[in-house]
Amino acid sequence: MTIEEQPEQFNNTRKADFKSIYNQPDPRAYFAALNPLQYQIPQLARPFVDRILQQLSSGSSSSRNVARDDPAVSATGNKVKVLDVCCSYGINAALLRYNVDLDGLAEHYASTPKLSSREQIEADERFFAGRRRGLGEQQQQQQQQQQQQFPENGDVEVEVIGLDVAAEAIAYSLQTGLHAAGFAENLESGDPSPELCRVLRDVRLVVCTGGVGYVGTSTFARIAAAVAAAASSAAAAAEAASPTESPLVPLQLWMVTFVLRVFSFDEVAERLRREFGLVTEKVEGRVFRQRRFSSRAEQRAAVEDVRRRGLDETGLEGDGWFWAECWVTRPAGTEVSLEELVEGL
Repeated sequence: MTIEEQPEQFNNTRKADFKSIYNQPDPRAYFAALNPLQYQIPQLARPFVDRILQQLSSGSSSSRNVARDDPAVSATGNKVKVLDVCCSYGINAALLRYNVDLDGLAEHYASTPKLSSREQIEADERFFAGRRRGLGEQQQQQQQQQQQQFPENGDVEVEVIGLDVAAEAIAYSLQTGLHAAGFAENLESGDPSPELCRVLRDVRLVVCTGGVGYVGTSTFARIAAAVAAAASSAAAAAEAASPTESPLVPLQLWMVTFVLRVFSFDEVAERLRREFGLVTEKVEGRVFRQRRFSSRAEQRAAVEDVRRRGLDETGLEGDGWFWAECWVTRPAGTEVSLEELVEGL
């Protein structure tokens, strides 16, 4: 999901309106509309998400003062549960869990224009079936070339949970198996449901690659609060069973958020720090293309927005593209630095 869905959330309101493509039974209209604009942010975000997944899987990402028996960081093999905020049809899940890239997805969805939605979903199930990362030895040999192209988190088992207001898109992601669970809920307007809270209890990483502007401080704070409440309850129960053990531990939650330069992420970062002890830093010296502007009016509006924020559009929005910045949120006291995390990316 991207900001075009809710143009009233922009500083300027003269943005392209793509609302109709975000809640269809399958993603063909989504790709047909965005592929000509060279939409690419999920692909550019993937190496950063993969790097964090490797850190979480290795166990080297925990806060220095976390108890070893903290349920939030206890050993669970290489499996990491991820919440994708504004997940749409599960594009991030497809990129994280399968040997496929965004261009390959676009080509696949463009190849079946005459199928019904039901037939499309069946075709998609077949498409993804042979592309799963971390397959058996024989399948790995058959897909060796693909795996060399997509090596980043090959040994990390990723379970992705989807969150979006678009019920049809969520249904698609569940039917195709892209998401292990999905929720059509609006956390800007209300607390997560009991079912969502239950699923959030062991989420380690939150990913958002285009939703800021549609979602904001309320959504991120409610997610963190739900994860924190579950972790605190589990830790309190463990302490009651063994009173000599360590006290309650800091929230062990990471986030990777790609934010268009027309928006500030400062308010979200400050609330996460103040209420949950999470530190948010921007990846310095890097910006990421989201897509081309659909019109000169949209470009003018974006340029006005970034100027209003005191930013220079030269070579960026001024050259015809939306650009995003990457923000990484993690527990205070994490031993690895952001520079170390993103080195080489």
